[in-house]
Amino acid sequence: MSAAKPGAGGRARLARAQEAIERAFDPAFGQAGNPWRHLGGLAYWLFWIVAVTGIYVYIGYDSRADGAYASVAALSSNAFPLGSFARSLHRYASDAFVVVVLAHLAREWAFERYAHFRRFSWLTGVALLWLVFASGIGGFWLVWDRLAQYSLTATAEWLDALPFFGGALVRNFIAADAVSDRFFSLLVFLHIGFPLALLALMWVHLQRLARPRTHPPRVLAWGTAAALALLSLVRPVASAPPADLATAPGTLPLDWFYLGVHAFADATSPALLW
Repeated sequence: MSAAKPGAGGRARLARAQEAIERAFDPAFGQAGNPWRHLGGLAYWLFWIVAVTGIYVYIGYDSRADGAYASVAALSSNAFPLGSFARSLHRYASDAFVVVVLAHLAREWAFERYAHFRRFSWLTGVALLWLVFASGIGGFWLVWDRLAQYSLTATAEWLDALPFFGGALVRNFIAADAVSDRFFSLLVFLHIGFPLALLALMWVHLQRLARPRTHPPRVLAWGTAAALALLSLVRPVASAPPADLATAPGTLPLDWFYLGVHAFADATSPALLW
């Protein structure tokens, strides 16, 4: 008898659970509207919602160190037309994006679509996950509130766990005058560059697939957009108080979809997060 592959039991249980969820959603949504059956295409759709709303928000954003927080506050107060709605839709679509990408990754793993001719798509998909988190976490920094301060410091501590940094990065955030306009230009560059790299790798990710589904059915696409739009109107995103490098951020409401990795590092260590 041949030995079972490591993790085969877990994959089989996850595959059965996935199939059960898909069947359970079919009566209410139909196969065309069932998000569990179109995770890849839905991820692409959410990416474009994030991209379009991000471009709109950037029009009203001030990338100077002393103007960033105020410009985001102006967006949230609708001093910039539809600013609160666009900002909220950008955030909620980003949260949905990472959830759908993780669900898609889990589904492909459960059905063993990571070996042989699918290995290329699997490896590029795992690399995409890093870019998704880098893009999303970097977006929080641009608000420059207490949450941004916490996330940026936690990321610096995480990178400082690598031996060749030796604690040099986190020292940039211990003085009130450490953050300059040039630094904010770098943050903006990263928040634009990472999504562009993400889009390029998404294209590479599809190259070995015969019939990739990059567009969800219309009913699912517009239904998802409508649900996110309604959430943006009912529960608009708000900023924490402005960043103050002279004090600790204190208790903050985390966006667990992206910033949960910081909470994990806080509870364990930055080295364990690696």
